[in-house]
Amino acid sequence: MCEGRKTTYLPSEQLDYVKLMALAREGPEDESSCARVAVLGFCTTHYYTQVLEGLGRSVGFPLATYESDYNAVEQAVLDQKSDLYTFNPDFVVFATAVQALRPHLLNVPPSQRLERATQEAERVCALARRAAKLPGVNVVVHKFVVPYERPWGNLTGRIEGSLSSAVRRMNEILDHLAAETANIHLVDCDHIASVLGKRAWFDERLWFHSKSFCHPDALPHVASQALDLFRAVKGRLVKCLLLDLDNTLWGGILGDEGLQGIRLGALGDGQAYVAFQAYLQELRRRGILLAVCSKNDEEAARQPFREHPDMVLREEDIACFVANWDDKVHNVRRIAERLNIGLDSMVFIDDSPFERNLVRDLVPEVIVPEMPEDPAEYVPYLDSLNLFETVQVSVEDEKRTEMIRADVQRRGEATKFGDLNQYLASLGMSAAFEPVDEYHLPRAAQLVQRTNQFNLTTIRHTAAELQQMAQDPDCRVLYATLEDRFGDSGLVSVVVGRRVGEDMEIVTWVMSCRVVSRRLEEFVLDRLVEAAREVGCRRLRGRYVPTRKNALVAGHYERLGFRRAESSPDGCTTWELDVSDYEPFDPPIRRKI
Repeated sequence: MCEGRKTTYLPSEQLDYVKLMALAREGPEDESSCARVAVLGFCTTHYYTQVLEGLGRSVGFPLATYESDYNAVEQAVLDQKSDLYTFNPDFVVFATAVQALRPHLLNVPPSQRLERATQEAERVCALARRAAKLPGVNVVVHKFVVPYERPWGNLTGRIEGSLSSAVRRMNEILDHLAAETANIHLVDCDHIASVLGKRAWFDERLWFHSKSFCHPDALPHVASQALDLFRAVKGRLVKCLLLDLDNTLWGGILGDEGLQGIRLGALGDGQAYVAFQAYLQELRRRGILLAVCSKNDEEAARQPFREHPDMVLREEDIACFVANWDDKVHNVRRIAERLNIGLDSMVFIDDSPFERNLVRDLVPEVIVPEMPEDPAEYVPYLDSLNLFETVQVSVEDEKRTEMIRADVQRRGEATKFGDLNQYLASLGMSAAFEPVDEYHLPRAAQLVQRTNQFNLTTIRHTAAELQQMAQDPDCRVLYATLEDRFGDSGLVSVVVGRRVGEDMEIVTWVMSCRVVSRRLEEFVLDRLVEAAREVGCRRLRGRYVPTRKNALVAGHYERLGFRRAESSPDGCTTWELDVSDYEPFDPPIRRKI
């Protein structure tokens, strides 16, 4: 199990629906801190909603919930005076049930079923699109489960109008919906049912008597996937995997058995380690950082990455490589500092129970899965935890390791200079500062949702919200990129400004911590002043809302020359800058045109 902190991830053996429902009945500690979730069901949803609440409470992500009446989804969504609208949800969940559609699909000839399936799926899509227009909402739709029965036997896959093909058509339509709508996400219930077993998923007796869409034992698995999506939207993301080496990435101990003696390749359990590395490589490609945290001589530890023919991972795949004889607690903290990420966004993978317990006890923020002894179980176990959920993928994700490695090079180069300004000038930096377009929207949304430290207000705009604001004539949604002689850091800052009378209010200002201390914030402010003048604004107004993680920017506006205009007892402050007599900082960053 993953222990050591309240905001943890539960493995499948802890997904007990009875215990989770009991936990839900205790209620949230502070409802004002809850994410608000509306559950709309084409089936009975009461037990599912309770399990969802209990699961949220158990992992430190409390929920306040609303349920529509049974099978009253249309009424809830289409009537703007319904309780759904007064509830003001952060998330709307559509709980589907293929059992409810069986009669509609089976009472027409096979030649008409795909057409009817398309109609049923489009009905769900229309409701989901309508719900997605609610302010600040993200919609989560359960995909349909392909039924287990096969009247056509093994010919089923060849029969265009079979029930299975009709349900798959509906899921394809839902996939298309999620691909084209940034704030609509899917829970792949068919995948969950396939892992659990279709006969374990379906309980026909419960459906006939209470219209429950799955067996109660399956409810926590569905709820946990939905909750993972909620947390991903709110920026609760895993960013880095910390990897031991001996008996984790390969079999055996490198220092004892040498390069030729470690088990890695086509024989025995060497295949399992190759499969595990291939899984890690896929995570790296989608933006998860890989870091080595090993007790080893560094040069020897790097040798398999450079020379072993069966290694899938190579040195360039590792964002941070720490191999020494220090304790792993110290090294975990060292890696977090080097990568400039929070400990609570890291997962520690080690075959040693001693090392796992040490990190669990002394660095409780880090997620520490209880890895199986058999390496053949590494991939299925780690995948079952669903630690790496995300709601946005950008073109920069695959480049993330390369960008982080370049940052490490920059920090090494900085030690050669006695003066920071000389060092910055030597980098040859250039930056773009432009309105967000469709190409940059996914990465801009990622940055807003994930950034905690350099985030003045911690408002989590979705991609759909950013797109909507970008179309508002009174708003400016702007992004900044940064590159230098070491490489391209990509899109690293987003600013949302709104014109209010003669003021331009800075609604959101976030920046990647990877580029802190490179004077990019001065470059951005120079451009913001230009933008404010262009629309006839006399002042910039910005707000700082303190959180547990954003102390880094507590003095941000003051450092940039803003005047404090307002203060409140909760620590929030408002700052103003007169743009008429503003003197540009003019940092050593060339603007790219």
